[in-house]
Amino acid sequence: MAGQSNSSAFLFRNKKPTLTSTSRTFDISTPVTDGIAIMNVEGDKSFRLISANKVFISYIHQENGDPIGRHVDNLLWGDNIPDNKLQEHLEKSYNLKQATAFIWQITVDNFERNLLCKIIPLHDKEGNVAQITVNTSNYDEAENLEIAVSKYNYTDGLTGLPNRYKFFETLEDNFRRLAKKAGGFGERQGQEGSVLFVNINRLQRINESYGYEFGDRVLRAVAENLKDIVHENAQIARFTNDKFVIYLSDEYFENVKYEANTLAQSIHHTFDANPVLSDNDLRLSVSIGIASGKVSPNKIEQLMQNAHLAMKQNRDLGANKTIVFNQDLKTQAATKLRMETEFREALETDSLELHYQPLINLQSGLIAGFEALARWENSSRGTISPLEFIALAEEAGLIIPLGEWALNTACEQLHSWIENDPLASSLFMAVNVSSSHIMLGNIAALTRDALAKSGLNGSNLKLELTESTIMENSDIARNILLDLKTHGISLAVDDFGTGYSSLSYLSRIPADTIKIDRSFVGKIDTSDEGYNIIRVIINLAKSLGMTIIAEGIESDAQLKKLKALGCHYGQGFYFSPAMGAQKIPDLIREQPYKSRIK
Repeated sequence: MAGQSNSSAFLFRNKKPTLTSTSRTFDISTPVTDGIAIMNVEGDKSFRLISANKVFISYIHQENGDPIGRHVDNLLWGDNIPDNKLQEHLEKSYNLKQATAFIWQITVDNFERNLLCKIIPLHDKEGNVAQITVNTSNYDEAENLEIAVSKYNYTDGLTGLPNRYKFFETLEDNFRRLAKKAGGFGERQGQEGSVLFVNINRLQRINESYGYEFGDRVLRAVAENLKDIVHENAQIARFTNDKFVIYLSDEYFENVKYEANTLAQSIHHTFDANPVLSDNDLRLSVSIGIASGKVSPNKIEQLMQNAHLAMKQNRDLGANKTIVFNQDLKTQAATKLRMETEFREALETDSLELHYQPLINLQSGLIAGFEALARWENSSRGTISPLEFIALAEEAGLIIPLGEWALNTACEQLHSWIENDPLASSLFMAVNVSSSHIMLGNIAALTRDALAKSGLNGSNLKLELTESTIMENSDIARNILLDLKTHGISLAVDDFGTGYSSLSYLSRIPADTIKIDRSFVGKIDTSDEGYNIIRVIINLAKSLGMTIIAEGIESDAQLKKLKALGCHYGQGFYFSPAMGAQKIPDLIREQPYKSRIK
């Protein structure tokens, strides 16, 4: 995939390798001059040889029988010599979860061999190192072997740029050189430096749209562009898949802060003004974080963390710009981390609540259903806004369990109301579905499970997806929605009108309902434009046989205009805010909103 910087004997281009077989019957029988072996991981210091080709086997002293199936630390190498170098590097690769290489000198039949040994960890679906491949290449000249090892360990195989390890090593060499030149590092007190982190926005989207081979071409082109822009006295490296790092020192630049900002502007201009590839009109945007200050061996990592934090803040905002680190960013990051921990605990201990906002039939005033909305009452911070904690859940990877909890809880709650009051049997429950559930592709199965566990009929459930979620994943979404429809579940397009100017896609998706965004409803009684937009939306939906829900109704004037236009349902503070489950049974019996419909 785009972003892999190390080659291996196996070609994994379009997906992350996942290994489940530990069978000793798996065989490597390739007629190559390199030695190839597979080690099964059985702990941080336990590696079992489960397969190897003849070249690799020839390095193992075999008087004690077949080496396949034995632990590496029990093997003798070459001319019956104990050697723990391979064991040491297997442990290093396992602990760091990254590829490494070393020079392995062993004597076989009284002949000394210089081997370039590459250690390549392979991960399972959970990201753990399950197996490790070992590749050995024979080098006759020790000097060429040193060069090969250095290139493998310190050069990014995709872009040819230095990798993060070479970046740090070069910085440390510079610090030592400057300290020696100054007659002791304490006399100089470090140097003034600036770090730039450059993130290529939406690289994963490019991989998904065009394929990983195209993504690799993009990354190589990005690296070439950066090399052309960056001054020869600046250090540049590929840090991770979609991130590059640049370092400027006052040894070469009189004002590193000014130079860093100027460089960032040049990078933005280059990617804004030109296609990244000559044969494709693809334009890229980048998010850049900058941190500047005194740099010394014990401070460089902190400066890099600060630049990375600024870049991450930039990227999270969806911005195509530069953010310069300040202390407020660090405070915000610490606060967010604490909140993430507290939110995770709240989710695990079932400390969240669902509140329910009534959806009203605008022609009769009867309650037609409820929208389930998550609420978080934090013991130390009080009520946390859903806008805040849902964004936090998205970022922390908790939106999936949050959505599953909400779906199951809402289905169980409506079923309970129906069991206790026949008047509730025609009500529907609206539950929001995130784009993460659509991308994961399991929302249909989760919904079927929620209905089965709760006993709720599919006709009582309405799933809401935002317009942008549907359009950004249109093919996946359409298939999932069609699957859900077979169970009688109704589907609503939420926040309608905020994401896409074209309305023609509505005829291609199996949705039943449009929810008019509150930003339009708020203007219906104050401007002709707002009124006309809603009139067009309602007429369009009706022509497609869809029902309409207006959200955010806050006044009698808005209600009257929506009713006159033929809007079917509405919700908002004019009727009621979302409320706890204990209040709903009385609400269903009393039907207090009929008097507001005139």
